[in-house]
Amino acid sequence: MQRQIERLRRGLWVFRQPLTHEPPAPGAPVSDLFVWRNSGAWQTLFELTDVFGLFDDRDEDSGRHATFYFFDSDGALFFEKRIDLIPRRRQTIDLSELIEGARGEMGTFCVFHSHTPRAVTDLGSYLAERGYVSYRYRGAPLRAYVHGNLDAISLGADNRMQLLGSGSLLPREYRLQHEIAGPALYEIAVVNPSTGAKSISCQRVSTRDGKTLDVQTVKLKPRACHLFPIQAEDPPSCRIVIVGRLVMARPVVFRTSEQALDVFHG
Repeated sequence: MQRQIERLRRGLWVFRQPLTHEPPAPGAPVSDLFVWRNSGAWQTLFELTDVFGLFDDRDEDSGRHATFYFFDSDGALFFEKRIDLIPRRRQTIDLSELIEGARGEMGTFCVFHSHTPRAVTDLGSYLAERGYVSYRYRGAPLRAYVHGNLDAISLGADNRMQLLGSGSLLPREYRLQHEIAGPALYEIAVVNPSTGAKSISCQRVSTRDGKTLDVQTVKLKPRACHLFPIQAEDPPSCRIVIVGRLVMARPVVFRTSEQALDVFHG
């Protein structure tokens, strides 16, 4: 009886709730939904690599390219840019230059490659762009890097984009594996890669007694993102819990202080 109860409980968490959905078309390019920031204080760059060239060493120019799609903080598409790939090379793309004068100071973007290696399609798999984004803060000489987190969006043959993130039947908690300690400003960036609007809460929890100190809540449209600001003092420290109906609500965390910048996944 106990085993049947456990199976039922597990079924509520896994039934039609995969981490990500498969793209609707075989061989469709896939990308994460990365976070861009662009303001007087922030600059965003992307490391674009000819992934196809890692599988094919021919020198001729085959017209391989990648297309960037940019969305504002509400998930609305406002700009796209095609960039030719350098065969078997990596190039740093200054996204802040591409979207100068964009709506708002943050949003999401994705990157789709034009060619998928035969070795990948033969395995029934997909070419997914989950490379590295870097952020520069207040013109500092060094940048902080963070990699892609999720197969979040795909591009069909008709150039229609399909979100791949999965929603949850029941609210789920994502507990950051990082203790919030200051003095520093933390900005917890959460992205909605699912097809429906989601209500997301950011709870600040005391490390002393586990009590909830405060809660911030936002409703995110598909492809949208939001920054939850957390001003951390030293002491005390706290923990962050993200609550919502997303199977994966792993955030990007920006930590800034007078002397340092760090960007990482929680």
